[in-house]
Amino acid sequence: MARQDLERLIQGEDLDTLVAEFRAKPTGQHSAALQRLVNHIRSESMDGKLALLCTKPHEEWRLVRMNGRAKPMTLLDGIFHDLNDAEWAIFKLRMKRHFDVDLAD
Repeated sequence: MARQDLERLIQGEDLDTLVAEFRAKPTGQHSAALQRLVNHIRSESMDGKLALLCTKPHEEWRLVRMNGRAKPMTLLDGIFHDLNDAEWAIFKLRMKRHFDVDLAD
C-alpha cells in the first residue's frame, strides 16, 4: 500500500528527479509533485513523528522523535550544523518510514 501511495502522490513524475530536486534545494518552493510528497511525509500525527529541533539558533539542529502532545521529545542520533544537511537527513528517514524507500547520499 505504501508504494501505491507514493505513486499517487508523485502522479507519474520520476522519483529520482524529485529526490534530486529536494537534495538541491531542501527548503523553499518545490515543484507540485515534490510539494505533495513533502506535505505528506511531514503531516503525520505528533505521536512518533520525526522532526528537527533547533538547539542553537542558526547553528545546530537535532533529530528528534515526538511522543505526543505535552510529552517530552526523544533525542535521536544526528546533530547537524547545516540546515540543508539536517533537512536531507530527515527526508531520507521519512521516505524510509512512509514508503520503505532507501535513499543514498
